[in-house]
Amino acid sequence: VEKGTPGFRVGEKIEVIGIRGSHPNEVILDNVFVPDENRVGDEGIGFKIAMETYDHGRLGVAAQAVGTAQAAFEKSLQYSIQRHAFEKPLISFQAVQFHISEMVTLLQAARLLLYWASYLAMKERPEAVFAASMAKLFATEVAEKIALKAITIHGGMGVATEGMVERFLRDSQVFKTYEGANDIQKLVIMRQMMKHAFGMDIT
Repeated sequence: VEKGTPGFRVGEKIEVIGIRGSHPNEVILDNVFVPDENRVGDEGIGFKIAMETYDHGRLGVAAQAVGTAQAAFEKSLQYSIQRHAFEKPLISFQAVQFHISEMVTLLQAARLLLYWASYLAMKERPEAVFAASMAKLFATEVAEKIALKAITIHGGMGVATEGMVERFLRDSQVFKTYEGANDIQKLVIMRQMMKHAFGMDIT
């Protein structure tokens, strides 16, 4: 739909808790006429096309989540090396070591799952739908877990807006919600698994 089309307008900006650089807005369509040359695909299959775009969009969300988790991990590792308590760097305390170890393990697992799902999508394999939902579900939940650990490691600075750590947690909440909420991903995973493994439709 071209800008300036009668009946099409951009509504109010939606204020969100995370990924604030995206500037989402309402899109209002009021009796908008779309000419044939502007139509994507054949008439009547718009919903199918929209659902197919989710499979690629979910990989993008998973990639954002992995990047956010990477940033939270790196910031936490650097802070734990530089910050001292009781005349020792934080990294020397076992509790912090446990957090850092869990963070890097979760991060690498999410990254490898994303790579696998992306490979299947590139090869246009039928299980790519299943894999994209798995990558989105796991990577976004990993981003949240790593962000929470980052806040714990940073202590008081972790909840301070100027510390930049709480931003990772806010962003992770958006990742879990858009391109299909994570509970939706669980349904997609289950339905696709039953379809490919047993030929069953459990919708």
